[in-house]
Amino acid sequence: MSRLLIIDSHAIVHRAYHSIPKLSHNGQVVNAVYGFYSMLLSAVAQLHPKYVIICSDSPGPNFRNAEFIGYRAKRAIPDRELISQFPILDQSLARANLPVFAVGGYEADDLIATVTRQSLTKRRQSDKKPLVDHIYIITGDKDIMQLVTPQIELFMPIRGLSEVKIIGPEGVKEKLGVNPDQVVDLKALIGDNSDNYPGIPGVGPVTAIDLLAKYQTLDNIYTHLDKIPQALREKLISNKEEAYLSQKLAQLVSDVPFIKFKLKDAVWTKDRLNNLADVFTSFGFKSLVSRINKQFGLKTNISAIIKNKVDSNQQQLF
Repeated sequence: MSRLLIIDSHAIVHRAYHSIPKLSHNGQVVNAVYGFYSMLLSAVAQLHPKYVIICSDSPGPNFRNAEFIGYRAKRAIPDRELISQFPILDQSLARANLPVFAVGGYEADDLIATVTRQSLTKRRQSDKKPLVDHIYIITGDKDIMQLVTPQIELFMPIRGLSEVKIIGPEGVKEKLGVNPDQVVDLKALIGDNSDNYPGIPGVGPVTAIDLLAKYQTLDNIYTHLDKIPQALREKLISNKEEAYLSQKLAQLVSDVPFIKFKLKDAVWTKDRLNNLADVFTSFGFKSLVSRINKQFGLKTNISAIIKNKVDSNQQQLF
């Protein structure tokens, strides 16, 4: 199979920062960088992708802030030691020559939706067969569950970074109670506390799941208001504008401008593994170099890492 692996870098970096014990290199905290690459190696070893692409958030507001001024307004400011690791990760990805996409005004989720759509439409010129026949997305973000199909699955960390689960359509239904194509309408009804958009006050997940089971879509719910009990019907009527705003905010954009790429530029090669080994050596990530050697047959000199030793109270991790 020609598999594409897409990585939601900021989602994984955030999770890594809170999952990996603090460690530093030359006075700079690098635990989130370490965790990101640990997850990348695990996914590559397990999934054997032909292509690898990273999608990142960009600093500053995005188009959803223009739609709703309160979007993500209640999110806590990330720790300074977390923020400091994003440019370090970006620089290391450039050194490894891995393709990274970031577009101002859009979230990584939108870029992932766009890359996914474009990848599935690309064909070989010789026989017109698809260049990609399966996509895995590394993320901890439930919003991306709306993209899931039998051909698109999520590679999600469940507990920290040590346990992962592959989520397909049945996994989305098990986790959220709705099908992937109903995720956006579910969030239209219940809102999203993390992203701080409203949904319909007084409508929780149980009620929303029941409505979508009966009527399938938000539009169809509003078409059948006469069949819905009065108290709930009044909530739906009085908050219709908020429901459709929440739907718009939840919907990922799959046509982000400036995202044009050639899959051949994303091929996972031995050269990129060698580049990563050099990056890991420069950070003193001994265990990651050992994993590359063992899992992918490289022969990096681990003794070269001694001079770049990572400072940590958890040396057994490295």
